[in-house]
Amino acid sequence: MACRALALLTSLCATANAQAALQTYSNEASFLAAAGPVRTENFNAFTGDVTPTGGQLPTLTDFTVQGRWVIDAPATQLTTDGSTNLFMDVSFGGFTALQFAQPLLAWGAWFSRVPDNINVSADALAGPGSFQPVGSVQPSGSGLQFIGFTADQPFNRIVFTGSLSNARTFAIDNLSYAASLAPAVPEPGS
Repeated sequence: MACRALALLTSLCATANAQAALQTYSNEASFLAAAGPVRTENFNAFTGDVTPTGGQLPTLTDFTVQGRWVIDAPATQLTTDGSTNLFMDVSFGGFTALQFAQPLLAWGAWFSRVPDNINVSADALAGPGSFQPVGSVQPSGSGLQFIGFTADQPFNRIVFTGSLSNARTFAIDNLSYAASLAPAVPEPGS
């Protein structure tokens, strides 16, 4: 599979107390090296299509999915690697969100097509009613791509959005995520 160059622009979102930084990755190996030990969801346990029930996937323990989505098994609408994937529709200003049960510092996935925007936020990590934008990634390009990022502050929600005037669907597969990052490699002494 040929790798395509991916221009990722990262904007830093300032908050009242701190400013978070996102490091983006278009190469899965580089992302995995930075993330360290990860958990992975490939959706291959699903052998048939699954549609939303109450906006959540009750069989996934690490996260729920909100918005317009379907488990596409086997992949028939869009494919990443020919296996089951999570197909999302963010057409005309719609959204799909992944809400994680635990705070994360790293997240990445393979995309077939890409949404217009990926927003990263922390909901209720500092207590009830708290919300903190962590960052935003504006992917560009088309086709099959890996997009990953690490953050210097915890997050637990990833929101995919489309533009108000476009029909946009995409699929993600082989999600990798981690609650801590790989330790930094010390620079060699002189």
